[in-house]
Amino acid sequence: MELRQLLYFVEVAKHEHMTKASEQLHVAQSAISRQITNLEDELGVELFNRMGRNLHLSKIGNLYLSQVKIALNELKKAENIVSEYANPEIGTVKIGFPTSLATNLLPTLISSFRQKYPNINYEFVEGSNKELNENLLSGNLDLTFFSPLPIKSNFIDTFTFFNEKLKLVIPNNHHLAQKKQVNLVDLKNEKFIFFPETFSLFTDITSACESVGFQPEIIFQSADLHTINGLVEAGLGVAILPEIILADNNPKDSHIIDITNPALSRTVGIGYTLQRRLSPSEQLFKDFLISYFNVDIEVAN
Repeated sequence: MELRQLLYFVEVAKHEHMTKASEQLHVAQSAISRQITNLEDELGVELFNRMGRNLHLSKIGNLYLSQVKIALNELKKAENIVSEYANPEIGTVKIGFPTSLATNLLPTLISSFRQKYPNINYEFVEGSNKELNENLLSGNLDLTFFSPLPIKSNFIDTFTFFNEKLKLVIPNNHHLAQKKQVNLVDLKNEKFIFFPETFSLFTDITSACESVGFQPEIIFQSADLHTINGLVEAGLGVAILPEIILADNNPKDSHIIDITNPALSRTVGIGYTLQRRLSPSEQLFKDFLISYFNVDIEVAN
């Protein structure tokens, strides 16, 4: 089996079409088809189910693809480690992050890091906590932001940056707009605009509502902060959002209120693998993050 066979296989699996894969790879379709056939002959299984010009991964093809991606990622990391060994300040940091940290925290940290290491490049993977955790376990990521942080294990360690409050966002003309804080149970008759069910915030907020005796009525879900804020401003419902999101995105036509009984919060930090070594550049980034927030913690104390 050859490296190019694996690269061709991943690209064909991505597009489920030989022609599209050949266009992306700039390789003749016949050459790709021949290498895929050779790979299947060598393995003794069919990796694809053929349906005319379309291809669909077989069951064993799906399993093989997940392992091939891990292998190719490890090869890429090995190349990076060799090239970065002499000078980790010119390497690449591959980092995952949840959508809720994209508007404020991530840009701030990257900007600060770039002041020290301007020649480092970045690869970003955006996803839900569940997706980021899967990427960390599979080897596609070795370092990722999390909120909330997962439980530490033999596979993953974590470092907490801070805890942040979740706050209520309501239209300015809402009947609760004059209050500085509300009990969570006071929202039992409200219509909610939520993040999708794949987001940890969905589970955290619905669980909190259920703990005080009600199931929130969800009228719309979106992964986009601006969409959520826009619908709240329009008076379609209320939302519960992390304060870090609201810090630089406080909309003019809505009002932000503290929630009590119970107060809602979440942890923000990083998770990193214990099964593999970080690349030199990723280690630099991890050390920078820990130092950055340790200083803040010391100043706060």
